[in-house]
This record gives sequence, C-alpha cells and structure tokens, in this order.
Amino acid sequence: MLPLLLVLIMSSCNKEKEQPIKGFSMDRIFFIEYVSLDGINIVKNDSPIEVYYDNNGVVQKVERSNLDYPNGFKITSQRNTAANGSDELCVEIFPSDYYNDEDISTTYIKLSDSQMDTIQCQFHRTSNSIYLTKTWLNGILVWDIETKPASRLIQIVK
Repeated sequence: MLPLLLVLIMSSCNKEKEQPIKGFSMDRIFFIEYVSLDGINIVKNDSPIEVYYDNNGVVQKVERSNLDYPNGFKITSQRNTAANGSDELCVEIFPSDYYNDEDISTTYIKLSDSQMDTIQCQFHRTSNSIYLTKTWLNGILVWDIETKPASRLIQIVK
C-alpha cells in the first residue's frame, strides 16, 4: 500500500504539467472621428449612425438586443481612445464577428445621409483570445498593430 501511495504523491508533484486555459481575452474595437472638410468634428450624441455586418456576402443591419450596444457602436469621448485623447466625440465601433478564411471581417458604417464606408478588420485568433491586428478604410490600410499600436482612432472626412 505504501508504494502505491508514494506513486500517487510523486505523480501529483509534476510542475511541468500543462495548466488548463482559463478565461478569454478579446480586443476588437476601434474608433472613428468624423470631421467636415474644414476639419471640424461633426459627431454629436444623437448622430444618426447605422452599422452593418457582412456575413458571407449577406449584409445585415446590426440589431443584437442581447448586447450592451445592440447596434454595433457607441458615441464616446476621444479621451477613451488614448491617453492624450481630447474631449471631442467619436464613434466606438464593434466590428463584425463574421470572419473569412484569413480572419478578416467586413463592417459597413453610415453616418446620416453620407456615403457608406467599408471597414475591414484582420484579427489574430487563438483558442482563448482574439485581437485586432489591421484595419482598412475603403480598401486603404489605416491602422496596423505593428506600425501604429497606440491609437485606433481613424479619421473620416465627410
């Protein structure tokens, strides 16, 4: 009986044993500052904004009543975007969670009666995390975690 007890004690002391993954880390958001042609911020608390997600070629307006921000965005202060952010308002965007084979999602954003903008986001996904690595605005790379890691504030002129 003593040898069996020693074997059990010794096997439970293995410090190299892999620990199970606990929790999930997600970092997917980015921010948009809408400005006029003369550089004046045009975002207001009641700005009419619509967000659409592309799900395998089917574009759907975001209406998820189970979420805190059911329309895929919220109006916030730029102070929340970076340590040196201003008190000007911007739009915090929660991009589409429908990904293609390259972990890229497509989100469409429309402010008021202006032209709809296309935002594509590339993500790095693992079994316990997902984070934004690149963002394109209307086909132009505007943010990359490798070259511009600090601020995810994108300016769109309307």
